[in-house]
Amino acid sequence: MSFHRLLSRVLPVLAILLHVPLMAQSTTVRDQNVEARLISSHSTIKAGEPFTIGLQFNIDPTWHTYWSNPGETGLPTSLKLDLPSGFTAGELQFPVPKKFITDYGFDVREAGYGYETSVVHPMTITPPADLKAGETITITGKTAFLMCDPHTCIPGKADLSITLQTGSESVTSPENGVITFFTKKLPTPVEAPLAVSLEGENVVLKTRVPAGSLPGGAKLHFYPLQNLILDAFADAAVTVAGDDVTITGLKHESLTEAPTEFAGLIVAETGTGKSGFRVSTAGAAAGTAATQATSATTEETAPGSGTESAATSEELPFGGGILGIVLAAFLGGIILNVMPCVFPVISLKVMSFVGLAGEDKRKVLAHSLVFALGILVFFWLLTIAMLVLRSVGGEDIGWGVQLRYPGFVIGLIFVMVIVALSLFGVFEIGASMTAVGGDLANKSGYAGSFWSGALAVLLATPCTAPLMAPAIGFALAAPAPLMFLVFTSLGLGLAAPYFIFAIFPKLLDHMPAPGAWMETFKQLMGFPMLAVVVWLTGVLSKQLDVAGLQWALTAVLFVAIAGWIIGRFAGYERSTVARNKARIAAASVFLLAVGVAWNATGKSVAPSTIDIAEVIAGHRAEGKHVFVDFTAEWCITCKVNKRVAINTAVVQEAFKANNVAFVTADWTNEDPSITSVLAEFGRSGVPFYLLYPADTSKPPLRFGDGILTSGDILEAIEKLK
Repeated sequence: MSFHRLLSRVLPVLAILLHVPLMAQSTTVRDQNVEARLISSHSTIKAGEPFTIGLQFNIDPTWHTYWSNPGETGLPTSLKLDLPSGFTAGELQFPVPKKFITDYGFDVREAGYGYETSVVHPMTITPPADLKAGETITITGKTAFLMCDPHTCIPGKADLSITLQTGSESVTSPENGVITFFTKKLPTPVEAPLAVSLEGENVVLKTRVPAGSLPGGAKLHFYPLQNLILDAFADAAVTVAGDDVTITGLKHESLTEAPTEFAGLIVAETGTGKSGFRVSTAGAAAGTAATQATSATTEETAPGSGTESAATSEELPFGGGILGIVLAAFLGGIILNVMPCVFPVISLKVMSFVGLAGEDKRKVLAHSLVFALGILVFFWLLTIAMLVLRSVGGEDIGWGVQLRYPGFVIGLIFVMVIVALSLFGVFEIGASMTAVGGDLANKSGYAGSFWSGALAVLLATPCTAPLMAPAIGFALAAPAPLMFLVFTSLGLGLAAPYFIFAIFPKLLDHMPAPGAWMETFKQLMGFPMLAVVVWLTGVLSKQLDVAGLQWALTAVLFVAIAGWIIGRFAGYERSTVARNKARIAAASVFLLAVGVAWNATGKSVAPSTIDIAEVIAGHRAEGKHVFVDFTAEWCITCKVNKRVAINTAVVQEAFKANNVAFVTADWTNEDPSITSVLAEFGRSGVPFYLLYPADTSKPPLRFGDGILTSGDILEAIEKLK
């Protein structure tokens, strides 16, 4: 054979071999504590010949991801592929997992099933029969997963892709070995159906496994594929007699009768590893259907299937865990009472208790409970709204983000103007001091207490009290029950101080006696309401152009006119006909105000074209450290921090002396680049602060949540040295 002919045969082979590692795996994508990539069993694929794609996770120490049944509180991993035309994909498969029991302390425990260190989830891909050789095809996909350690859980996601060659013959890749290793860890379906019975406090499962299938001397476990059947914390006993296998486990406390459909894994653990055997009430035939159902559920419910923000990744308060998060939310709610957003409503609520001095203790308690109910109902409504957004893959999920919409801001201004006019006596929403939000139901003013709580929630969202941000970040990424728990705790914290008056009504005796001064105080409280209007107008000035702002203020003027008409011409001293005419006129003017406001919202400022990540990278490329202030015009806490910490002379001098560039990331309006950076650090709202070192190999320093001090910034700058 001539040298040239030898080269003609060897060089193509070398080219393929050199290309294999690049073509058989995707670029690794790290999200928080997990690295994800796609790998393939073949670098060159053949028409009509199935091959395997693997979703590979490399997981940091102490962290884990989840199995198809993650337990009662986890979330399973999902992978949604975008395949070239004619390609088909099987279901994402799950190797035999490990059982985790995490003890958060205070009798709070969590049981789940998942993977540590590394795992590959195989998926079979079948190319079309008419696939042409010599082409290059690319498979892209989105994975969503939940990563947890003993302190916190964070939803993760990654956009992945892999490029493969097509040929007349398939060529295996170097990644085929690792895929095969994990494919062997997939459970083996057991043909015999599973019989389920409830015997006293135990669930008894019986099936037949061919003799010799289970390794001799193995330690046997049972992992259910459905929750709420077995007690998650009690290990089921697995006994083998010939072909017969009996599994006896403590029933879940809610179980009242044996399930008609049930499945799980018998896990055999030896010194060389684990093997799994899938048993089901329908036998092996149910394996595929059950896997498909699990996969479909994963795509619908796993966070990250859209583009929602991740939960906070910093060390959570009070040692983390569910109890720590709930406590942080409760204390954050208490602190909200003294935040400037909420104070106007809260001060009036205190005066309502003054008006109840000497009243029956049960009436004081009733008003406290109704006020708390108003707070809780609106927190629950807020939670439901965020869950709906998350379920449809919405990106706008966070604390206070509703204030990024001019329509909501204008509506809030309407409410504040109406309340202020009522406090000034232009018209009466309600006759008692408890009617801050309006006596909408009866003379006792209980509806007023309810709407006072609702108004407090609306005004609380722009404020972030210390301890709130980690709790809210956790809640926004948590399963629905935990989200409700956290926001309920936040609401109870906001309402907590008023229960003091209910529990200790004698405290009312130490407050000023009711009298004419209360009317003066009521009118005086109208001015803080207008101060809120001034603040909200500043928010609108960043969201609307000049014409839009003028139309918005015109709409507010019409609302004031409608209120004046009600107060001037709809009083009970006038005839019924006159009152009805006045009400119709006021309603017409109010509808006109709504129409004008709607027109104003269409005159938004042009969206920002600045990519905040590029700005940060540009400064670092120049050799500068970068301090980033994630803020918004509607964020009161942001303004306080800027005044008392960031804009102080000592901090500004430190920036200059230490080559620190100051960057403002204004999130008043929707800005995907800012949202992306916040999500990268597990944040769903502002304020937030980062100090990037000039050295791009080093991660940024992040600051605590809530109130910032100049000392915090100076200390962080010192760490750069």
